[in-house]
Amino acid sequence: MTDTAVLTETSTAVKALAFFGGGTGGHLFPGLAVAERARERYPDCDIVFFRTRREVEEKVFANCGFRTEMIDLSPPSGGAGALFRYSLQSLRALAAIRKALGTGYDAAIGLGGYASLPGIIAARHLGLPVVLLEQNQVPGKVNRLAAPFVDAVTCPSPEVVERLGGRREVTGNPVRGTVVRAARRRSRRFAAGVFSKRLRQIVVVGGSQGAHGINKAVTGALRELFEYKGRIRWIHVAGDADKDEVEQVYREQGWEARVVNYLDDLPHELSNSDLVIARAGGTTLAELAVLGVPAILVPYPHHKDQHQLKNAETLVQAGGAMLIPEEELGADTLRTIFEEILFEPERILEMEDGALSLARPDAADEVLDLILELRETCH
Repeated sequence: MTDTAVLTETSTAVKALAFFGGGTGGHLFPGLAVAERARERYPDCDIVFFRTRREVEEKVFANCGFRTEMIDLSPPSGGAGALFRYSLQSLRALAAIRKALGTGYDAAIGLGGYASLPGIIAARHLGLPVVLLEQNQVPGKVNRLAAPFVDAVTCPSPEVVERLGGRREVTGNPVRGTVVRAARRRSRRFAAGVFSKRLRQIVVVGGSQGAHGINKAVTGALRELFEYKGRIRWIHVAGDADKDEVEQVYREQGWEARVVNYLDDLPHELSNSDLVIARAGGTTLAELAVLGVPAILVPYPHHKDQHQLKNAETLVQAGGAMLIPEEELGADTLRTIFEEILFEPERILEMEDGALSLARPDAADEVLDLILELRETCH
């Protein structure tokens, strides 16, 4: 490598990135994807996640390998008292974050949610480039509020651009390296013979914290689906609250099943699966698209903005998923799904192709390239 090339590579390297927000795996995983790719492209890059004490964050960051800084923030929802407490905590967090960021960061990345706001404000005060990652088809409140005042918002699709102010870039949702690698394994596995008489594997996952409604619907249907025992293996991510009860039902009904509260190797299990029954968070759908896993999507029904429904519609329209309202998920519906999808090889392949048509495995690189551009512009 010439001296000029070395100088160019050094001058364009990302030296330090700060991430803010989280609260759910759907917010955190895109940030981790960008951080992982930054570390691969720029091995000396200093990366820090400013995080809260929520239990899901404890699980996500337990083995991530990145430095974290704790900020004391409670959700602002729950009335005037909760909002007042959040406001005071945000002021304290803002001061602490400004002090921490005064050491030469290239950019700040907001991951969405209430925990991202103090970091966004602190970074703006310091003149750092700020990029927001929007995961859903209906943008979240914080991102909608902050979008006109930051340098750019990355969006999962062109439709989202119309719902945000400021500069908006369609990059897709960044997915972690484990997802991309699992997708390669899945491709080889399916090419080697997906349609043998082996057990079909279904993954049930309601998100990083489980989904009580899906748990109840699936376990309630098992008794009436006895004819499929010996033909299906279940992986069920039930969450902390429901794990023991869900596990007991599978055991009593005599199904082959692995029931867990949380799954670190979810991309691996998905890559080995024929079908997933899941909520419809934006990050979940981005990962399913890259993996090419056919999905039965059961959007969370109680969001005011119905963003999971809008997310689900994109994958359904592409042919990669079927949308089932939570109240309709039961034995009869599952029996139809088994017969028309799970044990129909051509339908599985069609849905896989539909999901893959939305895949954006290089989204993390696109976000990093945007950060490089903004850093040069700001400087």
